[in-house]
Amino acid sequence: MRSCLPLSFRVVSASFLLLLSAAVAKGQCGVNTRGFDELGIVPGNPFHAEIVTTRSGSPAIEEIVPTPHPQMVARDSQGRVRVDRVAGKFKHDTGPEAGSEAEDHIIDICDTGVQTLTQIDTLNATAKIVHSRPSAVSHPAPNHPRTFCSTRVPSHLPPNMSVEDLGTQIIEGVEAHGERLTIKPLLGASATGDSLGGESVSEIWCSEELSAEILRVSWNTRGGLKTTIAMRNIERTEPDPALFEIPPDYSVTESVTPPHQIQRPNVQSNDPR
Repeated sequence: MRSCLPLSFRVVSASFLLLLSAAVAKGQCGVNTRGFDELGIVPGNPFHAEIVTTRSGSPAIEEIVPTPHPQMVARDSQGRVRVDRVAGKFKHDTGPEAGSEAEDHIIDICDTGVQTLTQIDTLNATAKIVHSRPSAVSHPAPNHPRTFCSTRVPSHLPPNMSVEDLGTQIIEGVEAHGERLTIKPLLGASATGDSLGGESVSEIWCSEELSAEILRVSWNTRGGLKTTIAMRNIERTEPDPALFEIPPDYSVTESVTPPHQIQRPNVQSNDPR
């Protein structure tokens, strides 16, 4: 049996999980979805891999913002995408495993075939299935559909953003194309013309061959922290079908995603993500 965690731990764990889940398109996984997290939604191109985040250059910030555990990602031949994140740790308080520590995993599964997003919580042995709204699947296909990699950088850039082509290179055995996205603050220039906040830069390497983001390196020109998110140990084989199923003893709830609310981007943001 799992123990009830102290409130302070639960608050920290929830905040940490919120940061981990910020990049995921929550609540919507319909036929118009091009990608989920760092993976494109494409059938017939299965693989599984590990995503490792590292930080360097600023020990003080590293103490405040913990480095996430490695993520496990997978895509099967149907195009279903699975992302497995470690949300925290807990201890068993009773039973044969009493006193032992185990990891809590939050697993997201995007299945555009049935238009559902499933979130599995291994700590509480629960699963939530969110169905796409019927109206969300009626959009006509564009004349020139964008590839997954083309969505890694905004198609319409505000005045304070610029993009530089970095060419191609082989990363983890697959060909990837790189682009450098630079964001300049709109406010806060010093008397010498330099930005007080510095520029935020991301180098994004995406593979059209794999339909996945392979590498992202982000930093600020005035800060000392560099973050690297790298896909490693890529195996281009069919993942275990059981990975995309809800365990039979889990409690399951279902809902329909609420209407999408359009939010205007903040062009003054220094966060390239």
